[in-house]
Amino acid sequence: MKRSTDLVIFDCDGVLVDSEIIGIELTLALLNQHGAKIGIEEFTSRYSGLAWDELITKIQSEKKIAIPSTVHQQFYPLLMAAFAERLVRIANTVEIISEIPLKKCICSNSGSAQLDYMLSLTGLKDLFSPHIYSAVDLGPGRSKPQPDIFLHAARELNAALENTLVIEDSVHGVIAAKKAGMYAIGFTGGAHTTPDHQQRLTAAGADVVIHAMTLLPGEIARFAR
Repeated sequence: MKRSTDLVIFDCDGVLVDSEIIGIELTLALLNQHGAKIGIEEFTSRYSGLAWDELITKIQSEKKIAIPSTVHQQFYPLLMAAFAERLVRIANTVEIISEIPLKKCICSNSGSAQLDYMLSLTGLKDLFSPHIYSAVDLGPGRSKPQPDIFLHAARELNAALENTLVIEDSVHGVIAAKKAGMYAIGFTGGAHTTPDHQQRLTAAGADVVIHAMTLLPGEIARFAR
């Protein structure tokens, strides 16, 4: 017996656009200046997917260092400049997503202005607009790994939680999807992917993990069966 597929939710960074590696490299360079010695593998396993404020709070607590608030003021313009120069969309996103005949949206921990810039720059905005949701807009403490942004999207689009799929590249995103009672598809197609990425997403609760966007239609069909 087939089940309804009410909604497909996409994370943005690392799923639709290859922004994670750019953001991670820049973040690590800035944090290094303040004594936070973190490698890419440690960052992706412990901190990827967190909103900026939660990221800094967690690093300060775990590394026992003080990071000035001015770091964010440095970070944002540098990130936008790097995006203008280097940002590309994940392979086959337009081709695959434009053929998915289901309700779809974006749920991200990135701010609305950043989402608009990235999606406009890579030609993806029209595939989802106006259903592009930022956890930042919900208020403090409601970003992933909390499920709030996913629950918000389901309400907005009248989707049953158990009939909603989420595509996520981060542990925190997968945890949020499972907390929301949704089916989580882990994604390892971004340039920031580490050798143990699939294993970590599975351990976080991903129902399946794919390494390329071309595999998504098959997983959506399998979910419906």
